[in-house]
Amino acid sequence: MTIVDRRGLIATLVALGVMVLSFVAAFTWLQYRMMDVHSRQILQSMRQELLLRQQYERSVGRQALVAGIDLRNRVVSDGRYFALFTSDRQPVVGSLSAIPGGERVFESRFAPYTVDSDNGIKYYVASMRNEDGSIFVMVQGDKDQREIALSLGRAAAVNTFMVILIGVIAAYVLNRYMLDHVRGLAMTAQQIMRGQMAARAPARRRLDAMGALTTTFNDMLDQNESLVTGMRTVTESLAHDLRSPLMRVSRSIAAARQTDSDVVREQLLNDAETDATRALQTFNSLIDLARAEAGLSRDSMEKLDLGSLATDVAELFEPLAEERGQRLERHISPIGIFGHPQILKQALGNLLENAIKYSPAGSTLRLAVKPSPESGAAEIVVEDSGPGIPENAHEQAVRPFVRLESPVRQPGAGLGLAIAAAVARLHRGKLILENADPGLRVRLQFGHQ
Repeated sequence: MTIVDRRGLIATLVALGVMVLSFVAAFTWLQYRMMDVHSRQILQSMRQELLLRQQYERSVGRQALVAGIDLRNRVVSDGRYFALFTSDRQPVVGSLSAIPGGERVFESRFAPYTVDSDNGIKYYVASMRNEDGSIFVMVQGDKDQREIALSLGRAAAVNTFMVILIGVIAAYVLNRYMLDHVRGLAMTAQQIMRGQMAARAPARRRLDAMGALTTTFNDMLDQNESLVTGMRTVTESLAHDLRSPLMRVSRSIAAARQTDSDVVREQLLNDAETDATRALQTFNSLIDLARAEAGLSRDSMEKLDLGSLATDVAELFEPLAEERGQRLERHISPIGIFGHPQILKQALGNLLENAIKYSPAGSTLRLAVKPSPESGAAEIVVEDSGPGIPENAHEQAVRPFVRLESPVRQPGAGLGLAIAAAVARLHRGKLILENADPGLRVRLQFGHQ
């Protein structure tokens, strides 16, 4: 599968074009400035040369100056040419035909000018009027300007090519890097759509934006897989756990219709009512679990005293513990948290109900509300004296509808610890199971709000 981000490609080409145009504009301006400085240096040199010749004439006389100019023009070939004309434009030394521009030298009001020749040489012409009206002319050919322009042009072409090449390579690498990430996410999404829930995007070790995106994407898939797996487990377990009580309800009602004994009929109807109540409790527990797992109760959270809430729940369950010959010890400290009171009572009630259910008569149950030694936040601790849960089964025990093997079979749907774990996650905490030797210690920890 080929993925091409056209907008990214267009943006890259536009950026590259702007870079090239900016570079060419800057290089053109630099070339213009260098040529301008070069021309001014030549003209300044020519003016100084004319002044020097004028001073020379004053010192040695015109005849010596003319002889020197004639000799220089014939012997020295450095691109310079000198001429001297009388006030009526008659040549004293040199020739007007050898001066680029010809008559222009007399019409330019002694302002220097330039002439471009066919052979690529640029000629500078400058003149100066002497005291007797004669005109001293100097011509200088500039071969360096063409070489400088060619060198700068080659450098500009090479640098422009390098800018384009580097830009294209950088854009290609960046595009491949980005598209590799996107391609990995797209392929993973397609695998998920085909039912491969365990598929994950290739992990990126680099701490960059795309690596963070991949990590977040995989975390989302982990959560989705967990939710889907949990939903499938809940659905299957719910169908399994409700089939028996509903079948018993159906059989009890059918038997009650056929019996002639009022006592038997009443017993059968009571059994049907008990099974229906148990099924309804299972449904209600599932609703509490779903609300906690989905975080829908977070909007209803409020500031509350966890110690006061635990005291209220403990007072409700103390009579049940006393009926079984058990004693409930309380070590409760007032701690303020931000939470959902109703669902917290449900979770704590499930923990106390399990502790009472699985602890033998004459045992002592313990309920504590205190700061967590690990996180510093609050935690609720419920400890019983029952058979406990093996350490290798702690993770399994907090799953919905899980009923571990126990010497004493107790009624229930296996949702108490699952609801408590979901409530802990809702409050940014966790549920920890520990061996109390004997018994089980359950710590419902709260995270920092």
